[in-house]
Order: sequence, then structure tokens, then C-alpha cells
Amino acid sequence: MNVAIQQSLIDSVYARNSLNALKQPTVTNPHQQVLQQYQQYIRQNYGNKEFERVKSGYALMNDTTSVRKYLDSKFRGFYAHKNDFNLPNLMNRGAFDNSFKGASLIVTSNNAAGALNPVQVVAGLEDKLVIGNIPFNFEFTDIAGQYQQGTDVFNKGLKKFSFDKEAYIERMNKYVNQSFDVNKYLLKDINVSTALKSYIGKQIDEAQHELSSLSAGKNLSKIINPEELIYLDSAQIRHLLSDHKVLQQDPVKLATMGKDSAAQEAVAIQRYIDRIYALKSTLDTDLLAKKTLTSQQKINELVTDNINSPVAQRKNIQSLLPLNFIQRLFLQARNFQIGNIGSDGSSLTRDLFMAGFQGSFLSNNKFLSLGAGVRNDAADIKNIGLNSSIDPGNFATQFIQLGTGDPGAAHTHVGILNANSKQSRNGFDMPRLPQNTFVGAVSEQISLGKYGTIAAEVGKSNTTYKNSATGNENMLASKAAAMSMFNDFWETVSVGLDYSGSIKELDMSQRAYISYAGLGYNNPGSPGATRGSVKYGLNVVRKFNKRKVSLGFRADVQDTKTSAIGKSKWNNTQLAVDFRIRLKKNLSFSSRIAQAMMKGVTDSSSITGFVNRNINIGTQWSGRLFSIPNSTNANFSLQQINVFPIHSLLLNMNINHSVVINTHVLSVNVMYNKDVKDQAIYGDLFNAETGWSYVLMKKINCSSGLTYMKNKGVVEQAGIKQSIGTMVSSRLNVNLYLDCRKSIMDSPQNYLFGNFNTQLAVQYQLN
Repeated sequence: MNVAIQQSLIDSVYARNSLNALKQPTVTNPHQQVLQQYQQYIRQNYGNKEFERVKSGYALMNDTTSVRKYLDSKFRGFYAHKNDFNLPNLMNRGAFDNSFKGASLIVTSNNAAGALNPVQVVAGLEDKLVIGNIPFNFEFTDIAGQYQQGTDVFNKGLKKFSFDKEAYIERMNKYVNQSFDVNKYLLKDINVSTALKSYIGKQIDEAQHELSSLSAGKNLSKIINPEELIYLDSAQIRHLLSDHKVLQQDPVKLATMGKDSAAQEAVAIQRYIDRIYALKSTLDTDLLAKKTLTSQQKINELVTDNINSPVAQRKNIQSLLPLNFIQRLFLQARNFQIGNIGSDGSSLTRDLFMAGFQGSFLSNNKFLSLGAGVRNDAADIKNIGLNSSIDPGNFATQFIQLGTGDPGAAHTHVGILNANSKQSRNGFDMPRLPQNTFVGAVSEQISLGKYGTIAAEVGKSNTTYKNSATGNENMLASKAAAMSMFNDFWETVSVGLDYSGSIKELDMSQRAYISYAGLGYNNPGSPGATRGSVKYGLNVVRKFNKRKVSLGFRADVQDTKTSAIGKSKWNNTQLAVDFRIRLKKNLSFSSRIAQAMMKGVTDSSSITGFVNRNINIGTQWSGRLFSIPNSTNANFSLQQINVFPIHSLLLNMNINHSVVINTHVLSVNVMYNKDVKDQAIYGDLFNAETGWSYVLMKKINCSSGLTYMKNKGVVEQAGIKQSIGTMVSSRLNVNLYLDCRKSIMDSPQNYLFGNFNTQLAVQYQLN
């Protein structure tokens, strides 16, 4: 704390206690009565342990930097404390709470032949718990019904217990505001300019006391004032002092004085001048007086912004509230969750869904993330077929990451992951050996300032299998995987480099990336990672003419090896060019040319297995026709789809138009696609829908519509759509959706469109 501001704070505390300030009162040298009140405040709100710490702090050297800083912060809390509030009692009253937030039920039915879930029931519960003033959200979701792949896997409840960081900061900040005047804690009530000038004035008065022994020193007005000392440079001050008659050594006057008196007067004058010069040096170097006076308004604005900033709120909570170890730990938590959770991490745990726990913490730019759980995706589509014989899909996983920096900003992180699978049999009744996988990863993100960021990731994995040679001990298999970490290095490593940024002068944003993963690389913590692949791509978007025109280009290429020997691979290429122009505020056009292609490449051949080319033109318009608000979205495209051996050429059209009439909305949607080569099953599909929204009895929101759909030779239907939603009470909300159609014509080829689809949603909200 600036010593001048500290002086003003001390004066305010003394005035509050009707005391006269000492000659040099400081935080580390207060009046005894103030010290007693200060220590009582510490004992009452922070306990005996903190009281002894403060007491011992005053017993230590007063000029110790760490002690001074600690006492400084606590004294500001004492200065800003509202005496009517006892912090421990206030926090204990709200330490535990439970509020059941509500429940929901959604039932969906669809009788289409190709529906994956003809009947689905989703039930959910939400609860909010407060344990030791730390809020947690509890969510339970149960998914059940009829599924084509069986019901036993899906009829399992999903549970999640998660820390609510925003609610925690809000809750603790409420305690701070109830017990302290935050403006006073941040010293916003102290006028820095006045405090600084007052402090300088007192220092000048003390220096001038050196001249009291002079014959002309009594009742002497100030030789130099605070403004002159602040704004004049050293040469100007020297000139000002030398011109003052009291400080001038008059030879005639000295001759009439005794030798001792003349010497004493000369010493007093020199002491005064030395103290003024020393004070000037302090003002320029330590107090930055001139800068402080000219930035008063900016300081006030900065304090105002800091009061509401999350960073400042966390600092105030940590400094002012009597937090225990767990509360301090969660104050640094980024997230903490238990149950069926999705882990948030870098390449080490990306897209990982598991049953377990995970938490990440950031304190003083030091990052820590750790977790453990079971990943079980044995019933997923990815494990149906031959893949299930080589991929267990069930791992017990433990991981930890640590380093410096937030994952979303510049950082350096190092992490390890260990995963074990169990002995099991797949759908083909083949025994699958248990395996252990050990993964190490390093990630680095560097800020390039206004030009963006560049991130690099390196991962290395090793997998061992348990058999009669290694025995059945998990620890032995884990040790073997860790010790042989660097075997087959290039085949079991993953490397990635990613740049993203923008050039403000050109109004352009860009991204480029490249990554490699060996065929033997295996990371159970990142289920979506592709092994044996090389990926690279570019994405550039440039805006012109005050952002009225936008032009973008994107290219993504991926080569995936399909064999450990030879050059067999899948080659995937995606290219796209986007263009958008805004002609008016309510009228814009857009277009896109895109291609996606996959080739199967061997040592001797290259076969195109899939091609999708698309040319799309769209327009968006909103305005008034005959004083009635209207809006239209229209898209037209030409699409080529080649999936061996089918070659289709589709003409697609989609038009949405809506009209607002008073409180009602009339909408019309028309979609048509035509396969020119007559290869697709749904290659001549026309679909038209209308909708009319209205309110019944002032509380029931309804939408009614007609629908007609025809695909020549496959299906033809006509029907109605109806949705009804209402708040039955202030807490109960019910929504019903019905889609009923009459089949004018049907065929065995129709697997997408049934004639009945309904959804019922009931939500009861307690809080």
C-alpha cells in the first residue's frame, strides 16, 4: 500500500475511534486502543490461530516485507468491516442447504420402420445441495424404452454430481458484501490526490521544524508547498531554496553571531535542505507522485471495474472470509464432478465419457487436473462387427495433468494416463486378452499477441497384454507398460501442431494444423482419436467492405493407414469455398462450393469409394409487405453423391417463409429434391408444411399445421401437426406434440416415414 494512502487510512481509523493520531502512526505501529480493537476483530472473525499469527507479526521486525504485506491486507479488512456482522455466525447459518429444483418426463413414440427407438422414455431429476457453503448440482437421467439393439444397455440411470463454481463465487461474495464495505477495502473512499498532498505537507512541516532554532525560524510560513515539491524538478527546487532569504547565509549577519551559533544555524539549514531533497527523491521514485495525481480518475475507474471482476471477487473472498482448507481448495477449482461425466482435458482426455470423478484446479497460474473412472462403450455402434474383436471398449482409467497456465490460454502441461481392461468375450464369443495402456502427453500453447496462438501436443502410448507369462496382477502389467514406454517410438507416438489467429488490419482470421498418429498409438482417454493417421488442414476467412462481404476457404485432409505393411490407406479430402454478401440490412446472399471425397489406396490401385459435391446458393430477407412483417430463407443446391455403386445427382430446394399477424405467426415450409439419375430411394421427394401459432384461454400456446409429403413410387402421406404447451401452475409445465398422417400410398421401401409420431414432456420446477 502506498505510504501516503496508508497514512490516510490510519487517520480514518483514528477518527472513527475519536483518537488523535500519533506523530507517525502506521499499520505496524498503531495506537494501543486501535491495536486492541484490531486484534479483537481478528480473533472474533478468524479464530485464535489467526490472532496469534497477527500478534506474532507485530512482534517481528516491522520492516519485514512479507509481514508488512500481510498486516496491510488484514488492516484494510478491519478498516472496511461492518461492526454489526460476525463472520463465522453469518457463514454458519447458511452452511448447509438443499433445494430440489425439479423433475421432468419426456415420452417419444415413432412408428417408422427405420426408427432406432420406436418408444423412448427420458426421466430426469435436478437437485441443488450446499455442503459447508459449497454448492453442488445433482442431476439424474434415466433413458428407457424399445431399441433395435436391445434394451438392457440403455435402461441405466445417468448420475452426475458437479461443483457449481459461479454459484460458489456468488454465495461467498454475498458474505463479503454483507460484512464489508468493498469500496472501502479497495480504498475507493480515499482521495488519492488529497491523501498524497496531506502526507507531503506533513513531511514538509516536520522538515521545517529543523529551522525552529533559527532566529527567523519562528512563525515561519512554508518555504515550499506540496505542489511545488511534486511538479518542480530538482534544479528548480534548488533554485527556489537558494533564493529564500531565511536559507541564505548573510556574511554580515554571521559576523555579528558567535561562532557556535553560526555553526548551529548552518547545520539546521543544511538538514532542512537535505530532508527536502530526500523527500523529493522519494516522491519521484517510490510514490510516483506526479503520475498518481494525473491518474486519479483512471484509478477510480479501475477500482470500480475490479469490484465486479471475478478475479477481484476471488481475491477479496480469500483475503476477507475465514475459509477452511476445503473452501479454499474449491475457490481455486475450475470444475469438479462425480458420476457419469465427460472429462475436459487436452489431447490426453478428449471426448472421454466415463463413470468416475474428475477435477481441475488453477491457483497462481499453476494448473492441476486429475481423475479416475471406467469407460464402458461396449454396446456402442463402433464396437459392433469386427472392431469389437480388437477394441475392448471397457477401461478402468486414471489420469493426471499438471503445469502452468489455464488450458484455454497460454500454458505448458504434462500428463500421464493409465488404463486397464478386463478379460471378456465379445459378440462373436472370442476371448479378448486383458490389456494395459500407459500414455504420456505434453501440451504447450504460446501466445503470439494480436496474431493469435500456436499450440503443440505430443503423446506417446504403450500397450501390454496380460497372459500366463505376466500373470494376473494389474500392477505388474501397468509397470511393464510404463517401463517399455519408448519401444516402437514412431508407431506409438502422436504429434500435433495447431495455429489459430487473426490479422486485424486485414480483417482476416485463419487456422492451420497438422498432426500425426502412429498405427500403434492407443489412448483410451481419447476415444475419438484416429490411429495410423496424418491430418492437416487450413481455414481462412477474410471480410471486405466493412464486413459486408465475406470470403472463406477451408481444406481438410486425412490419410489413415489400413495395414502395418505397404501403402494401403484411406484418403479423405474435404474442400469448401464460402461467399456471403449483405446488400442491405435485411437482405443477404450466400453461396458454398464444397467437396468431400474418400479413396481406398493400395500399392497398386486407387479406388474412389465416396464422393459428395455440392453447390449451394441461399438468400435471407426480412421486411414488411403491406405493413406486415415477413421473413424468408431460401436455399437451392446441386448435389452429386457417389457411393459405390450408386451415382446420384440431386437438385434440392428449401424455402421457409413466415408472416407475423398481430400475435400470431403463419409459417410455410416447402422442400423438394430430385435425383436426376434416379438412383436414390428418396430421389423424388416433395414435402410441404404450414403452421399457425395462437394462444387459447390466455395461457395455452398452440401451433396447428397441415403437412403433405410424396416420393414417387415409395410413399405419399397427408396429415396434421399439433403442438400444445401450457403452464398448468407456476411450477408445472406440460408440452404435447402430435404428428398424425394418412398414408395415401406406401411401399416396403419406405423406412423413414411413419404415420404417427408423438412427444409428451412434463416438467415440474420447484425453484
